[in-house]
Amino acid sequence: MKPILHGARVNAATLMGKELYRVEDGLGSIVVTQRGEKRVLSFDMGLEQSSVLINKPYYLSHEYTQIMLLGLVFTQPKHLTLLGLGGGGLAHCLSHYYPQVSIQVVEIRQAVIDIAYEWFELPRQSNLQVSCVNALKHMRQAEAGHTDLILSDLYESTVMSEVQAHQSFIESCYRALSEGGWIVFNFHELPAEDSAVMEAITNLFSEIYICDVFKGNWVMFCGKSESEYSKPELTGRARDLVKKVEMPLMYYFKQLQRL
Repeated sequence: MKPILHGARVNAATLMGKELYRVEDGLGSIVVTQRGEKRVLSFDMGLEQSSVLINKPYYLSHEYTQIMLLGLVFTQPKHLTLLGLGGGGLAHCLSHYYPQVSIQVVEIRQAVIDIAYEWFELPRQSNLQVSCVNALKHMRQAEAGHTDLILSDLYESTVMSEVQAHQSFIESCYRALSEGGWIVFNFHELPAEDSAVMEAITNLFSEIYICDVFKGNWVMFCGKSESEYSKPELTGRARDLVKKVEMPLMYYFKQLQRL
C-alpha cells in the first residue's frame, strides 16, 4: 500500500495553527506552532522544518525523514552523526529505538537546541549528545573513521544550507566515516551530474542510491565501500526496520534507485 505523502517540507504560512513561542537570534526568527496533535517548528514562517506528534514524538511525520531512516538498512552503526536538529524528530526517533547507539547531533543555532528540549520533548539521554557548532567546522575537525552513519539534513528558512553543497563538506564527511560507513543526504534537488558536489560524491563513494521524495527533495544514500549485505539480506533488514519503527519503509525501500 502506498503511504500518505507528507511532502519534503510544508509551507508553514499556508497552514492554520496557534503560535506558542517565537524567538529571534542572529539568523532570524524561530517559531513554534500547534496544529491539532502536531507541534511545528518553522524559521521566519517559511517552510515547516519539523512536525512532531505530541502523543508520539518519536514517530516521524515527514516523509523525507522516514526515508532517511533507510540508512540503517545498509549499516549497523555503533556511532551515528546527525547534522541538523530542527525540532529533534530524527534524534528522538533514533535515540528511542536505538538506545545502544551513540548519537552525536550537530546544530548551528543554540535557540533551536533549547526549543527542541523545551517544546518538542527531545530526551536527555546519555547516548544522545547535542553540540552547537557549524556542521562544516565539526566535520572538518572530526576524527577520521569515527562514525558509522551520518544523516545530513541542513536547511535554512526556505532553502537547503549551502554547506551541504560544498565539496570540502563531502570530503570531510567521507573522511569521518568508518570503512563500512554510510552517509544520507537530504537534498532540495538532485545535484547536476557535472556539479562539484556530485563529482565529489561519485568519485569518493563506492555505492550510491537515490530516492525521489515525490513533492520535491531527493534523499541520497552513499556507502564508503560496497555494502556487506546481499540484496535479499538488505530486503530482510528493511522488513526488520519496518517492524521496529512501524513506518511504511518497505514502500520507500522499493523506490531506491542505484546510481
